[in-house]
Amino acid sequence: MLVLVIAITSASSDEANDNCESRIRKLDASQAEGADRLAEKNSVIDYCESRYKRDKTIQRLVKGCAKYEEQPIIKQQFVADCMLAVYGYANALYALKAEYGK
Repeated sequence: MLVLVIAITSASSDEANDNCESRIRKLDASQAEGADRLAEKNSVIDYCESRYKRDKTIQRLVKGCAKYEEQPIIKQQFVADCMLAVYGYANALYALKAEYGK
């Protein structure tokens, strides 16, 4: 019984990571450009932010990217890329923690 609960919890955790990770992969494959691309990035960022809202380290890293957010749209693309890189890091970190049980 306990093994089943652990397996379900682990699967749920993996699914949550895969959702953020799969959204980032889908974004990487997208052909959108300019403002449409930025809108797609912001949508993924919003989703991943909700996923990692309790992780203070990830939030600090994202905040470091966000300090340049009020710049022209070209720079906003780079800010969004920075934030997405943080969430990609978070996905990998959480997957490793789940795999090694730490």
